[in-house]
Amino acid sequence: MKRLESGIVNLKFSRFALRFGARIALATFALCAFALFTTEAWARVGGGHSYGGGGGGGGGGGGGLGALVYLIFRFLLWLTIEHPAIGIPVDIIVIILLIYWFAKPAKKPVSIVSSSPVLGLSTGPGTGPQLDVQRAFNQLRRFDPNFSEIIFTDFCYALYGRTHEARGKGKAALDELSPYLSDAARASLLQLNSPQLKAVQGVIVGAMQVADVRGLASPQVEISIEFEANYTEFTPRQGDPRGEMSYYVRERWQLERKRDVLSPTPEQATALHCPRCGAPLQKDTSGACAFCGARIESGEFQWYVRSILTLSREARGPLLTSHVPEVGTNYPTVTQPNFPAVRAAFEQNNPEFKWADFQARARLIFTELQEAWSSLNWERARPHETDSIFQMHRYWIDAYKAQHLRNVLDRYQITAMQPAKIKQDAFYQAITLRIFAQGFDYTINESGQLVSGSKTNVRRWSEYWTFIRNTKAKPTAARADLNCPNCGAPLKVNAVGICEFCGGKITSGEFDWVLSKIEQDESYSG
Repeated sequence: MKRLESGIVNLKFSRFALRFGARIALATFALCAFALFTTEAWARVGGGHSYGGGGGGGGGGGGGLGALVYLIFRFLLWLTIEHPAIGIPVDIIVIILLIYWFAKPAKKPVSIVSSSPVLGLSTGPGTGPQLDVQRAFNQLRRFDPNFSEIIFTDFCYALYGRTHEARGKGKAALDELSPYLSDAARASLLQLNSPQLKAVQGVIVGAMQVADVRGLASPQVEISIEFEANYTEFTPRQGDPRGEMSYYVRERWQLERKRDVLSPTPEQATALHCPRCGAPLQKDTSGACAFCGARIESGEFQWYVRSILTLSREARGPLLTSHVPEVGTNYPTVTQPNFPAVRAAFEQNNPEFKWADFQARARLIFTELQEAWSSLNWERARPHETDSIFQMHRYWIDAYKAQHLRNVLDRYQITAMQPAKIKQDAFYQAITLRIFAQGFDYTINESGQLVSGSKTNVRRWSEYWTFIRNTKAKPTAARADLNCPNCGAPLKVNAVGICEFCGGKITSGEFDWVLSKIEQDESYSG
């Protein structure tokens, strides 16, 4: 009887030990997983410091992980020797979990290649809808040969930023954009404003997706666009004179325009002036253009936003020292539908183009931007960016300066480049590269003290960078040096991107490739 009772006690203890061991193992595994996959968020050029559409973690690791593993190993060893009834079951469970973890297939393996002229490619999600959009745009060019997807995208980016900045100034400022925004669209945006709102700044469009194109068989065409963006609102209140709060938002904009209208040239496309006469946006007492008298309430002359729907809006807090995890680095590369054929046609039509030269220029621009960002000297980046993206980056540099902070990208390097898309229209050629990089990414104050990030843990990330070149550019090799691509003099441009030696507008892409857009890989869809 005593043996039976003893056996029952041992069985109960063994079950207890197994349950306790399982809990210890799960806790141990959770600690390991936390150490492996939890990273601080760093800041960097391109919006990765602030843009974040979802959860998840990026790369990381370092001495802290090794120390944690060592302590866990010592604990398990002690538990096995001192309390084998508990330690041995825990060891078995840990071993089983480790075998399962390392044996299971990886999710969403990334397709990357080395930076060589011959590049492999993969297709990604969203291929079907994007193919339909491209067909629709090709059909639209039959009625409007000037239509350029590149110019249209720049126009939408410019209008989006200008609209939210105007919203921060109040109803009167937003009403000035009535030639581009309907009454309903403006009213939906004003609903976001609190009574104390003083400004909306730092608008970053992380992704813009054309969701639908309709009406090509009718006199009026409609385009539905979805934005993912960040912006910062300033709402002063008692105890918080700045009232700074940043938001991650998703919005759907419905645009319309007469199908047969000829799109404006690149020089006029992003300048938000009267769509009819081209004069500055000024209205008389009746709400009509103060110069031509036109009261614009439709897309008779230019794209017109009929409605704006806020799909989601999440407060993210101040962004300069925020902790936004890296998302999407391990996602497969999203490439243009039928990209191999598109690339072959592009190479055949541009025999002077060499992938090695283009990638060398992309590396030069990448390096100059990182150095400009880390040194808070954004004028260094001026020759390499279009006007719109330069203005966005300069805002963030000024924001860091105002708070006496500096984000540093140290010992960074590009690990791979992968072409994802090639576009060409009447005005521009555009190539999108997915750039994989790594480095130490941290923010310090003016005393040199670490505020966020890490000087020891390597940050790994990827982004989609789009470079454009004017179709009228001379058929010469892309430059990978710091000389003017037009006159060859040392590269020195003024505030508007004009070479101080030859007077050429370097940042327009008229002479060589310049950076037009940076998109985060968790939201890029082609």
